[in-house]
Amino acid sequence: CGDCFMKAVNLTSLARTILVADLVDTPDPCHIEVSSEDLAKLAQAYDVEDAAMLRADVEVSRHGSLIRVAGSLEADLGRICVVSLESMRELIAEDFAVQYTMNSLPEAEGELEADLDAPEPLGGDVLDLGDVVLEQLVLAMDPHPKKEGASPPIDPGAGQESSPFDVLKQLKS
Repeated sequence: CGDCFMKAVNLTSLARTILVADLVDTPDPCHIEVSSEDLAKLAQAYDVEDAAMLRADVEVSRHGSLIRVAGSLEADLGRICVVSLESMRELIAEDFAVQYTMNSLPEAEGELEADLDAPEPLGGDVLDLGDVVLEQLVLAMDPHPKKEGASPPIDPGAGQESSPFDVLKQLKS
């Protein structure tokens, strides 16, 4: 959970707590820019080489029991290419929209089919926009970052036919 993660690494410049009761139907804008100290913590926690920048512009509005968080985020992360194992930059620029509901999920018997378009239930009367931005960052990160034009390291034994018995043949001689 994002809230548990933020508390564990103490990303104070990312935290933006809002009381749901204070929200209105007119979008309330919020700008978030993560400090260099928190970027270092973020990089360590997500096992990326470095995080040079993370910022987001977010608007929050409430319509009855429905809360809408929409905005955009930008990030500059140092990653390792999964093909060449070289350092690379991953630049992220994403727009997002997330909906939460104050209503709890109905109790269901048997198997429950997930409705991926349904609003996420909000547990409590507080929403932290930093959690939302962090979740969107993780969703936007490439799970298999690949440097443009990367080619895998050359295997010196590639193309040679081998068998599990080759080692035994060498021992026999």
